[in-house]
Amino acid sequence: MNPGNRKITDIGGVKDDGSLFHKDTLVKFIQYLNGTEFICGHNLFDHDLKYIGKAIHKAGVKPENIVDTLVLSPLLFPAWP
Repeated sequence: MNPGNRKITDIGGVKDDGSLFHKDTLVKFIQYLNGTEFICGHNLFDHDLKYIGKAIHKAGVKPENIVDTLVLSPLLFPAWP
């Protein structure tokens, strides 16, 4: 997000079929997500969902199918702060 005008400058994603997404529009992001069952990312809960949460909902992804790897990282790497 551009702090000067509070506009999204880039949304990035990759699906399990290898298709990539890099654009700055939520409308196209919703289209890209259509048919997606799960969303996975790092720090989704505390950051990304503020900006793309409505788009994820409009694409039909259920809230319980959103996985934040930030929450899981201490389980995988307990020695890292």
